[in-house]
Amino acid sequence: MKKWLTGLLLVSFAVGTAVAEEPSPWWKLGRGKEDEAVGQQVPQRMQRKRPQLSEGQRAKMKAHFEAVKKMADAVRSEPDPVKKAQLTADLRAKLNESADLMQAEFEKRIEKAEADILKMKARLAEGEKNKEKRIDEQLRKLLSGENPFRGGGDQPHRKGPPAE
Repeated sequence: MKKWLTGLLLVSFAVGTAVAEEPSPWWKLGRGKEDEAVGQQVPQRMQRKRPQLSEGQRAKMKAHFEAVKKMADAVRSEPDPVKKAQLTADLRAKLNESADLMQAEFEKRIEKAEADILKMKARLAEGEKNKEKRIDEQLRKLLSGENPFRGGGDQPHRKGPPAE
């Protein structure tokens, strides 16, 4: 009985220590910030790349959001239908303006992506053109004992995993 109780105490202590060393408690996994959740981390290659906003852009967006919010509050609180229609038209124009800016930004991003695609296609064509040359070079290095996948070429080919 004493052995079981001692073992149970040791296991409880070990589990408590392990849980205390984690960056976030087990009951908060999946909540809050994604980088704090141990089980919820997304690999770097799968993360969506978003353009970073400067402080000026953030301030401008915040001011625009506040202006739209004030305009909507004014429309909701206006009892006069004529004035309410005018305020609604102003709000629509403001929203139309921001939608046009968003569309222009998306067009810029699409143009950049298309330029990147053209560069990638050029690299692909270059790779196809030099395919046989690269294969011959790799074959020569493999047969001479060099490592064809390393830049130097002076290192002999080793068996096993690459050294880190």
